[in-house]
Amino acid sequence: MKEFFIKNQRTYTTCTMKILLLLVHFIPLISNSIKIPNQVICNFEIPYEVRNDLYKFLDEASLTLPTTPVSVYETTNLYEFNKTTGMPYSVGGIYKDFIIILQPRDVLIKKGVFYKVLTHELLHWVLYGLKEEYQEGLIYWWLKDYEKDEVDKFLDVFDGDLHKFIISNWKE
Repeated sequence: MKEFFIKNQRTYTTCTMKILLLLVHFIPLISNSIKIPNQVICNFEIPYEVRNDLYKFLDEASLTLPTTPVSVYETTNLYEFNKTTGMPYSVGGIYKDFIIILQPRDVLIKKGVFYKVLTHELLHWVLYGLKEEYQEGLIYWWLKDYEKDEVDKFLDVFDGDLHKFIISNWKE
């Protein structure tokens, strides 16, 4: 009788674990219509607003997410950000070779730029093959940050068709 109970307990536990695993995967899908990109690897969840903007850009540019994953690393303090990137504190994040390094999230939130910086750096990932001289201008333009000089350089060569512009200026 004891063996029967143990065997049934294992079956019950296995079944319970499978149901919990299904719920963990299913609940986010029904609670949020925008899928989290599997290609984005980070130690925090990408905010809805950032995912929404990323997918809006992909739709407008008729692009898909890169197949190469991007890693997002949030530094623990401003000193670490500066030492790791060599960038001043006025820069919120950097993208290079499928790696994004951000200032601490709480610092970017206090500055009121967390969503914008994360979206900006993710767009660099999406546009990894676009000629570098156009990336900043296109991203600032798309994020409606028109005061940047790079926007003027981009607009000087932009013909109004985002997809065509990206494809014709792709390096690879």
